[in-house]
Amino acid sequence: MASAIDISGLTLNPKESTEFQKFVIEKTFERPEIKALHVVYTGVKMKEQIVLAGQLGLSGVKGGACTRVSSGAKSVLTQKYWEPAGIEDTFVHCQADVNALFKAYFDKIQSYKEKYEITGSDEEVFLSLMFENAINPTIYRAAWFGDTSVAAATASVAGLKAAGNVKFFDYFDGILAQIFAGVTSGTIKRVTINENSLTTVAAQLNLSSGYAVQIFEEMWAKADARLKADPDAIFYTSNSMWENYRQYLQSKGENFTIEYTQDGLSQIRWNGKKVVNMNTIIDITSQAYFVNNTTDNAYWLPNLVVLSTPMNLPIATMNESDFNEMEVWYEKKERATYMAYGFSLDAKVVEDYMVVAAY
Repeated sequence: MASAIDISGLTLNPKESTEFQKFVIEKTFERPEIKALHVVYTGVKMKEQIVLAGQLGLSGVKGGACTRVSSGAKSVLTQKYWEPAGIEDTFVHCQADVNALFKAYFDKIQSYKEKYEITGSDEEVFLSLMFENAINPTIYRAAWFGDTSVAAATASVAGLKAAGNVKFFDYFDGILAQIFAGVTSGTIKRVTINENSLTTVAAQLNLSSGYAVQIFEEMWAKADARLKADPDAIFYTSNSMWENYRQYLQSKGENFTIEYTQDGLSQIRWNGKKVVNMNTIIDITSQAYFVNNTTDNAYWLPNLVVLSTPMNLPIATMNESDFNEMEVWYEKKERATYMAYGFSLDAKVVEDYMVVAAY
């Protein structure tokens, strides 16, 4: 058995904090509002079909005679499939494995049973909060960075810093993996950001003033007319690109407003479209777990922009409430507290012509 609290970093002899409420929890950032970035489909189970109906094409031929004429126009139907993966975790905490000098809990117990059972205590609330805070980052990590072929980086190939982290990414091919595949096959347009290939972080992030505007313009020039016309189109950007754009606007004395999604993602507008800073979704994950290669001291794609729409980058689950629910129970036989969550998830790039990527 093990404890879910590692107190090896605490000094337990002096007067330490005895209140969980006073603990400073490492900030995981406010939970971004999922529906501000993605359409969410619920009730989706394995191998559910997504039917893509193509336009009829040219229609309307010269008529006027007694016999009706037909252009023969057809809508070509193609398909993709939702294939949601089950994602879950269980947290096991045995209070007996916590050092008895840990006063935040042990100073408050009133009975022998409470040496083991934390039900109803401040510690249970604390652990529940910590576990709950891990759920939303998991959703976004899977949706954006999921990759069934993910592997550790090599001397010349980008990948994970640690091979042991594969299990946290190989659920399904997420949005970025699908975009990369579309760029490779030629079905998704790409603008190249050369700085990403440089060998130091400082060089990668040394972007000239107004560089983001240049990238936006190039992406806009390559965008399908239907993507440009969509009022919900969004530039999903890494922090470097968003900050470069913000600083450019300020340097030019432009009037602009920084808006915020319900839970704190900052956004500006360019050409009438939202430019959303995805730093708490893209940057934190990529910088913490990925590397350009094992030779250089460089980030993996620190400068990244995706132009698309929430409707075109949907996520699917069996039940959306699973994103917010946990099971908590005390097992008397094992004298352990269990906390668990689980949900099904998939993410899709629905139509490739509704995407332009820059990286």
